[in-house]
Amino acid sequence: MKRLVFFTLLALSALQASAQLSDDYKNQWSDPAVQQRIADGIRENRMGAFTIRFTDKEGNPVSPGDVSLTQTRHDFYFGANGFMTKGFKNPKEDALYEEHFAKLFNFVTIPFYWPELEPEPGKLRFGKDSPYSYRRPAPDVVLEFARKNNITPKGHTLVWDNPRWSIPTWLPKDEKIMEQKISKRLQEIGERYGHAIQVWDVVNEVTDRHPDVLMPKDFAFKAFKESERLFPNSNVFTLNFTTGIWNRSNKREYSADYLLLENLRLRNAKINAIGMQFHNFSEPEYEQILKGKAMTPTTLFNTLDLYSDFNLPIHITEITVSALSEKGPEYQAVMAENYYKLWFSHPKVEGIIWWNLLDGTAAPAAIKPDGSIVPGEDKWKGGLLNRDFTKKPAYDVLDRLINKEWRTNLTVTPKSDAASYRGFYGTYKLVTQRNGKKYEKEVQFPKSGSRTQVVVLD
Repeated sequence: MKRLVFFTLLALSALQASAQLSDDYKNQWSDPAVQQRIADGIRENRMGAFTIRFTDKEGNPVSPGDVSLTQTRHDFYFGANGFMTKGFKNPKEDALYEEHFAKLFNFVTIPFYWPELEPEPGKLRFGKDSPYSYRRPAPDVVLEFARKNNITPKGHTLVWDNPRWSIPTWLPKDEKIMEQKISKRLQEIGERYGHAIQVWDVVNEVTDRHPDVLMPKDFAFKAFKESERLFPNSNVFTLNFTTGIWNRSNKREYSADYLLLENLRLRNAKINAIGMQFHNFSEPEYEQILKGKAMTPTTLFNTLDLYSDFNLPIHITEITVSALSEKGPEYQAVMAENYYKLWFSHPKVEGIIWWNLLDGTAAPAAIKPDGSIVPGEDKWKGGLLNRDFTKKPAYDVLDRLINKEWRTNLTVTPKSDAASYRGFYGTYKLVTQRNGKKYEKEVQFPKSGSRTQVVVLD
């Protein structure tokens, strides 16, 4: 074991010394055609022309003074997992985690992993008083944080065949009993959270399933049908694929992912969105990315365009951009900016979810009986913050994009009773005055909504 660790460290040291962001990488992302498509896509798909009309309380048109508009929230989902909410031993760290999270994100993934949610049959960890479990806060804990900060919650995941993360040890190895237990789990979660949480990863990683794990036959289809029966109709159901979906898209409509999605949809499974993970958990792939030979803009656009065939929203559900090399944090920031701009520009993408906000809090290799953590995915250094909560360059990049470049803040002089402007879809704070009286209002311009709003100045 010591020799294995030694050679692993040696390999990582060599990687850190040799990995450089190549000219091929830089040239691909700076290509004028790529940059033009990204710029055009952001302008056409994330912005609209809006008009605000002003009336008195009787509905008569009125002319206010200058109108100040400050965007307070995006219509687009920018998120991360909330697995460390109230998960630190030091309350100051809990506060820092929540502060940094809320500054960037309006979307949070809540863990519903079965082994920790129901460690013993019938003993459900839903409430805030539930026993502590590392990276598995009770759903009510994260929901409280989400409500406090006006963050949209998402549940992850309802059905998955992963023996470590989603199959409790007490679950009988009998297909019929498993099917009954899965149905009961869906019913309990749906009854308690179906109205509080509108977005769900119903099934996870089916095309990279664990063949040695017993599951009910056709469990993915059954999970969607049961969820449709047991959850409110307003809920959005996602089929979540692994990172492999990007590399398999060259098989086009004959990839396993495409065929599964097509099969489930033809059988009327209620799938409302496509989830695509984006984890870099491989040293060779990391080197290939830096060389411009993997996860290129062409690969990303081709994959998104292919799955646009289904006319469904696409969520980039789990993102780990590694920072392995000596200049890892710098490269991570460059890659994060390129990826986010491309994803944000695509008409079918409606959400981007970074996975772990903080280095040192990724999925562990194991948790010892004494509660100590054996590091696992932490070696990829995929957080936006260092473990001491100092910002990595990638955090500043996302802060600049999400809170500055992709927000609209302006002042408009109305023409008679109407103020018109062009801006990013979302929620705005409106401030104006009429006859010496100041008015503050909220107006919403979601992508799917009306481009005209009426504001009453009484």
